[in-house]
Amino acid sequence: MENSKLLDLLSSFSTREWRAFKMLVRSPFFNRNEAVIGLCDWLADRVSSFGVLDRKSAYQAVFPDNDYQDAQLNHTMSALLKLGESFIGFIAFQKEGFLSDYMTLKGLSERGLEKHYRYQFDRTCQEMEAVTKKGAQSYLHQYQLENLEAYRLLQQGGQGFNAYVQRTADSLDNFYLAEKLRCTCYMLTSERLLSVPYTIRLAEEINDFLRRNKPESLSPIVKAYHLVYLLLSKPTAHDEFEQLKAALPDLESKLSRGEIEEIYQHAINYCNLQIIQSASRYVTEALNLYVWGLEVGILLQNGKLSPWHFKNIIKLALRLAKYDWTEQFIRERTPLLPREFQEDAFHFNLAELYYYTKQNAKALEHLNKVEFTDVSYHLGAKIMLAKIYFEMDALDALDSLLHAFGIYLRRNRIISEDIRKTYLNFVTILGKITKATTAQFPALRSKIEATPKLAARNWLLSQV
Repeated sequence: MENSKLLDLLSSFSTREWRAFKMLVRSPFFNRNEAVIGLCDWLADRVSSFGVLDRKSAYQAVFPDNDYQDAQLNHTMSALLKLGESFIGFIAFQKEGFLSDYMTLKGLSERGLEKHYRYQFDRTCQEMEAVTKKGAQSYLHQYQLENLEAYRLLQQGGQGFNAYVQRTADSLDNFYLAEKLRCTCYMLTSERLLSVPYTIRLAEEINDFLRRNKPESLSPIVKAYHLVYLLLSKPTAHDEFEQLKAALPDLESKLSRGEIEEIYQHAINYCNLQIIQSASRYVTEALNLYVWGLEVGILLQNGKLSPWHFKNIIKLALRLAKYDWTEQFIRERTPLLPREFQEDAFHFNLAELYYYTKQNAKALEHLNKVEFTDVSYHLGAKIMLAKIYFEMDALDALDSLLHAFGIYLRRNRIISEDIRKTYLNFVTILGKITKATTAQFPALRSKIEATPKLAARNWLLSQV
């Protein structure tokens, strides 16, 4: 049963979901085929051995009195697969509370059950009004609910002003503008980072429309994405960045978690782009954003901090020479990382701090404690070791390190080709620098500047 879509789907089920799925398969409302029930039970008892199951064993278990028929097994597996897909859809439907309520209201309205409809409609409206954090999805839900009521009132013959028609239009505007701007921002970001061409429509028209409206008349989510759009559509947008930065605390209290995370990441990305373009003031801006994001919890996922965010915060602080702050941050915040990253992150980042502060002996001490559970730590540690050996004039140790590092890079199949080239170029050029005379430095400088993929480029340039 190798490469079976059915087994692939069933492998995703938790123990609890398996119990619920077996009840669904046994329900006559969903399934009356006994063979499908038999196949489900047989597979449920063999979840741990899905990789070695064969079709004939499955057929014999479900149809013990029949000779093997491939088509019959395919039909049974297909029926169980459809039930599995419906089960996943049903779970998603239950989690999406509004959709369930909306479909119930729609059904009640179609059946003319006025008393039931009115009770459910008022209850759903109250629940929506109680939601304080409203993003694009909230406006979509409002549009669906208000459109249902507007259509229902029209069907009842109402000829006067229908307030729900106005509400429907307003909610639709908010949903459309927010989602259109969000998609546009994603495309603009991709074009900057990856040179991916997109066809962007209506962006300028929407921008003109929003500029003609007073900021206070815009919903928080539309206002936020409009500021992000302005950040991304201009080479420099310092005023808009200041506006977005000032708006973040208020937006954090009004937007859904997913949306505030996305807006916040756009602000961080803008800082990073400005730093790349040598706008040094944005090093401080980026660090402040990271610290704020950590304080309010935006950076945390299930209470844990990403090792990459942790490393970025430390790099920014080191660039600002906040050495005492950095050491305190490493020692106090390392427990926020997932457990499997804590040891390596602690020693690697302390080593980087000590390298920055010219305490090479301490840096080496901590580098020797990094166990390289993650490839990025391995690569970063080797670069740091190479720098330390070079600066200490320990050329024999450096030569041995570069040789071993080159072998590691060529043999490691996990590392992408682009990353491999980036670090191999570092190994090659640093090896040449160690053997070069000062007369050869100008040529090496040109080589460093002309190499597109190169780790520690600025450090290498500083050596020649």
